[in-house]
Amino acid sequence: MKEKLYNLPKYYDIAFSWDISRETTIFRELFKRHTPFKVKNILEPACGTGRFLVDLPKYGYHMTGYDNNSQMVAYAKKRIIESKLQNMAKVITGDMKSIRFKTKFDAAINSINSVGYLLYNDDIITHFYNTGDSIKRNGIYIIHLSCAWDRLSPHEEEEWITEREGIQIKTIWGVEKQDKQKKISFELCKMEINDEGRHIILEEHHVLRLWFFEDLQNLICKSKKFKLEALYDEKLNQIPLDNHISGELGNLYYILKAL
Repeated sequence: MKEKLYNLPKYYDIAFSWDISRETTIFRELFKRHTPFKVKNILEPACGTGRFLVDLPKYGYHMTGYDNNSQMVAYAKKRIIESKLQNMAKVITGDMKSIRFKTKFDAAINSINSVGYLLYNDDIITHFYNTGDSIKRNGIYIIHLSCAWDRLSPHEEEEWITEREGIQIKTIWGVEKQDKQKKISFELCKMEINDEGRHIILEEHHVLRLWFFEDLQNLICKSKKFKLEALYDEKLNQIPLDNHISGELGNLYYILKAL
């Protein structure tokens, strides 16, 4: 039996919520380091199943998330209600390429390279412009992604197993190839799901933006809404902006300061 990953939000949530507490700790620390005011209201583009929408309110943050997948939004709404967080979190349907807000947020977060699904320069610049327009001056937008590898091994991949509520999921996510000229990364996600004896096999190809550091800097600058203020690895070590940045450094946290 084959299904689409993004139409199975419960399985997606189990597979990709392996260390939410560590990620939340990183975001909270970066808020403290890079905003001159206390962060209270946070926007999350491409919020998926709403894992941060229900975790960050534990620390007093008000969350607003959006996603372009209606099943993800429905799942996130349900978990907000089940967590009794209706006064602290909300989720709506929206697309990173076009959505705008009148509300001014203190900060925004974008995890697991969700922004990578924007393939074209104009869409990326528009997203940065609209998001920057919705963040207070000196607030920050944290995006989490990795750049192109200098030397990509054939079928570079990660594998992990997660379990929850009697469901076991083995996930393999790999890079099949990178087209550096077209700035496209071709990636493959495989899942083997055992839901109390019900077996589901997922195998999906994903086409993502292939990021180059200088290219990303240029797109941020062209939005005229942000400047790249800092860069951190997943152990919160700050990386000088004049360093050579490539995929060998792993997923990095980019701190975009709202102008």
